[in-house]
Amino acid sequence: MEIISITGTKGKTTITRALSYVINKTGENTLRVDTDGYYINEKIKGTIEESKQIFSLVPTVCPGKYLITMKKFYPNFTAVLETALGSSAEPGLGYGLHNIGVFSNVLEDHLGATPRLKKRSDIAKAKNFIFSRIDVGGCLVFNADDKLVCSQLKIIPSHRKPTFLPIGFNFKSFNLKNHLENKGEFITIEDFFIVIKSKNTTKKILDSRKIHWTFDGIFKPSLYNLMLIIGVLYFHYKKEIPKKTLEILKNYQLEEFGGRLTLFKNKVGIKILLDYAHEKYSLIEIGKLAEKLKEKKSNKTIGIVRLAPDRTNKMIFETGQAISNFFEIIFVYDKIDGINRKVYQGKKSNLKRVIGEVSKIFFDGIISKKTNKKAERIIVEEKAIQKASEISHKGDVVVIICGDNHKKTVGYIKKYFKASLLN
Repeated sequence: MEIISITGTKGKTTITRALSYVINKTGENTLRVDTDGYYINEKIKGTIEESKQIFSLVPTVCPGKYLITMKKFYPNFTAVLETALGSSAEPGLGYGLHNIGVFSNVLEDHLGATPRLKKRSDIAKAKNFIFSRIDVGGCLVFNADDKLVCSQLKIIPSHRKPTFLPIGFNFKSFNLKNHLENKGEFITIEDFFIVIKSKNTTKKILDSRKIHWTFDGIFKPSLYNLMLIIGVLYFHYKKEIPKKTLEILKNYQLEEFGGRLTLFKNKVGIKILLDYAHEKYSLIEIGKLAEKLKEKKSNKTIGIVRLAPDRTNKMIFETGQAISNFFEIIFVYDKIDGINRKVYQGKKSNLKRVIGEVSKIFFDGIISKKTNKKAERIIVEEKAIQKASEISHKGDVVVIICGDNHKKTVGYIKKYFKASLLN
């Protein structure tokens, strides 16, 4: 049994699903645990709702609880586990040590949701189990461009002596020179190619443009995810990734109902990009991508956005300010819409939200910048999507940040835009 554990603020689910799919398609038995449930050989065996009912936990908190179930059917398998912040709390990971640990990034998320999360460094500390729980002889694949990720390397128990496999573009937060002097390797991108480099060698692995969800190698968050995926495969396959494995990765499609970088297009020529971006950095990057996907400069980018209710008022307002210039038109909806949810009460805080409260703060932040962009607050997700469908034209790009029910959001896209999956 090999355990691959993935954490970070953004990219966890994408990395987890891609790795599990590729490893399984090469003939190995896999257990996958992600946001939506747990899967044996890519077939769902338990949903998020069942996990909450049985364990009072989402699947990504204490994901190791599914290892016993998998062991009953397959003594030899690879577990690919998405691990959330809650795995650092009382429930824990549900296992002892992992063989490969992946740390994607530390972004503004969940700040204020619990007393222990007051600043980004608190998030980094809460997720450092990915380093402290590495097994002897294991491998750590991590974003070496992220200062907060690298700040947690110091907590690795010295006797474990894992292999470091940093990935990145600039490595400003990691001593790459010292790493190379100690016979280390790293992963970066040169002329669109993902390469694995040592002090004296360069191995060309894959043209990033061949992966459709990098959008011809221009979408930086996807490039980081792809480098982390390659890093895991490199270690999993003992530093020789089979060509067959890379072909499977090239053919891997993001799920229609996965809510991650799913691109639709209708007969009129309107593109609809569905994503799960839920903090400032990701929303800005998805806005930049939408601009590049426009047919002509004269076309519009339209954002249908929301934020989760567990954010502080300050963070919600500042996120609105930050994204205001990255869409020509913005519609703001609310997770607490009076239909799907009528109230939010924090489990570990006194934070309470009522219908429309979050969208009002978010909207106020957007319009406070006094740009020439148009913004409108429409509390119900479906109505916001309907309005966007009525004002968009050929060549426009509509970004929809999906709600809690991804399938329902895809249903709205098909209903109002008459669109079908493009990628």
